[in-house]
Amino acid sequence: MNRALRPLFEVLVAGVVLALALLLLVPAIRNTSVFYERGALSQPLTLRTASIPSVFLDRYGKEIYSLGNGQYGLPLQLSQIPKLAVRAVLDVEDHAFYVHGPIDIRSIARAVVADSGGTAGLQGGSTITQQLVKIAILTPQRTLSRKIHEVVTAFRLEHQMTKNQILQDYLNTVYFGEGAYGIGAATSTYFAENVSQLDPAQAALLAALIEDPSGLDPFINPTGALFRRNLALKQMQQYGDLTASQYAKYIKEPLPTVSHRILPQAPSAFVAEVIRRIESEPRFAALGSTPQARYQALLTGGYRINTTLDSTWQAYAEQAVKDHLPNTNGKFTASMVSMDPTNGDVRTLVSGNPSSGAGGYDVATGYGGTGRQPGSSFKPIVLMAAMQQGYSPYDIIDGTAPCTITIPNTKPYPYVANNAEPGFGLVSLIKATADSINCAFIRLGVKVGLPNLVNMAHLLGVRSPLIPIPSMSIGSEDVNPLEMADVYATIDDYGVYHAPRFVTSILDSAGNTIVGGTNPGIQVASSQDAKVTIAMMEHVITEGTGTAAQLGRPAAGKTGTTDKFTDAWFNGFTPQLVTAVWMGDPAGSVPMYDVGGIPVFGGTYPTQIWHDFMARAMASLPVANFLPPNLALVPKGQLIVPIDAPGSIIAANGTRSPGYQQNPGTTTTTTTTSTTTTSTTTTTLPGGATTTTLPGSTTTIPTTTTTSSTTTTVPLVP
Repeated sequence: MNRALRPLFEVLVAGVVLALALLLLVPAIRNTSVFYERGALSQPLTLRTASIPSVFLDRYGKEIYSLGNGQYGLPLQLSQIPKLAVRAVLDVEDHAFYVHGPIDIRSIARAVVADSGGTAGLQGGSTITQQLVKIAILTPQRTLSRKIHEVVTAFRLEHQMTKNQILQDYLNTVYFGEGAYGIGAATSTYFAENVSQLDPAQAALLAALIEDPSGLDPFINPTGALFRRNLALKQMQQYGDLTASQYAKYIKEPLPTVSHRILPQAPSAFVAEVIRRIESEPRFAALGSTPQARYQALLTGGYRINTTLDSTWQAYAEQAVKDHLPNTNGKFTASMVSMDPTNGDVRTLVSGNPSSGAGGYDVATGYGGTGRQPGSSFKPIVLMAAMQQGYSPYDIIDGTAPCTITIPNTKPYPYVANNAEPGFGLVSLIKATADSINCAFIRLGVKVGLPNLVNMAHLLGVRSPLIPIPSMSIGSEDVNPLEMADVYATIDDYGVYHAPRFVTSILDSAGNTIVGGTNPGIQVASSQDAKVTIAMMEHVITEGTGTAAQLGRPAAGKTGTTDKFTDAWFNGFTPQLVTAVWMGDPAGSVPMYDVGGIPVFGGTYPTQIWHDFMARAMASLPVANFLPPNLALVPKGQLIVPIDAPGSIIAANGTRSPGYQQNPGTTTTTTTTSTTTTSTTTTTLPGGATTTTLPGSTTTIPTTTTTSSTTTTVPLVP
């Protein structure tokens, strides 16, 4: 066509287009009458934002996971986008954006001319304002009534927003392919760069992709993508945004060949637990009223979730497990949870089951399973309950095995137990703790009152259901490592309970804090009782079953091994950090008689794992000492005899009765006679719980005429 006649032709075509539009306008408006009757014109417009993945950060701000729905957005301010990149999009999509109104008649005419003449071009008939209306307000439906809606809404939008605001929202919302919405996400996806680093060739490619993101994908159709990119560069030259020499330079730049698209990945066990807690805990209600709504918000809302995870310590934990766990082809695994005792923040979590992050059984948290028996690592709970009732660490108890406990209406009836090692006799509670003497703790638990043990366990942090049976004193009731870490953290913080915390705060995409706050503790047990219990637990590491845990600094803990070696534990702490370690088969209770050539006790692999992790984690922290108990308040030792027997250490009113006294540091030979006693007691649980009747209990000490035992009571504080 003659160039002189082309403008006249465009005007004629535009006139024809307008005439046709007017002819069709009346019936179209009838079809959209509901739209007007509802008063939509007077309502402020709300734009849909692109889906933005939520980012999970560790306690130092390092990204550990991104959760989205396959779409990726990275909102930017217009001032953050290089002017050349903005001009590339305008040159290709709507060069006169700042000149025309919501619609551009000349652009419509050019599109018609291009179609009629069979020439190729990058412009369409829609302005950027109209495009934003289509992608952020209306639906993709292609009907005349929807087109009328689009035009009317475009006028409304330009009355409510400035040109810069419209352009900014457009650049943050338009789809560029490869799951990237907005120019920020597109720059990261195609070039692995920040938007500020875009060069003209890259900007031109992104501008060209808007027309057909899938068809022009450079990784699928490099020939088509190259042609359209170079055509965009030519338009940038024509509109004065590139010189001829720049154009000649940038058309030679190769296309990207590798996509950096963020692909969905299974979350780690820690992140999976964070997501579950966000879905279920009341403190996260700002993200939605239902678990489904909260998860959807995480997929699309662009939240920043600040977690308590210490990524460095997490790496130490995983390495410690790898270094000490024998190779059993994945049959036997180890789980670990570390927690800050002063605030409940969970620092590390090793699930103990490789599939847990994808929804399988997570040994660490008990999710998807029933928990595991803690064995003797439950004994500090018995000690705390005993200390609460006025017992002394210097008290003497019979640790002789086997021990037979008969309580009506309980199973098994009678209950017969043994010690892990033969021998013992009359021992102090300090010695019974250090050497993990089962029969001593079974007798102590019955004496203290089994419902009281249940209550103390729940006060300290156990949330799993517990049945008050004699074997619970040596850990027969299922719990999980997170609960045991919480129990030990409460003891470590001198009786102050903190709920386990995984999230410190959540920020929305605009940087506003929508979830925050501290994690205040609750004093659930006596500080003095906790200090006494810690002192007894220190003996486990200094000379007891957990000597492999020695760190060269103050530490306390307890080993645990269950019947037939199906579960092995070491849970321990310094004043700064608590760590619980479990080892076993996540698929079930499978004996570990011969793993790596040895039967697995808590004092073997679990203690070694605990030691190596804690040694590395504590290396950067100063040596800290436990607060000592007030020894003046510690009762003198007495002989703990069976319930209701003469000289019982606990009288009917719950106070310590006069009886045999054992002063600290002395050696005494005591003769006892086999005794069988039966009693029924009514026990009021601590903390104001309802009164519970403990079934009558019978304690049978092995029958002998006399038993002579020499006991040495060691100092409480190592």
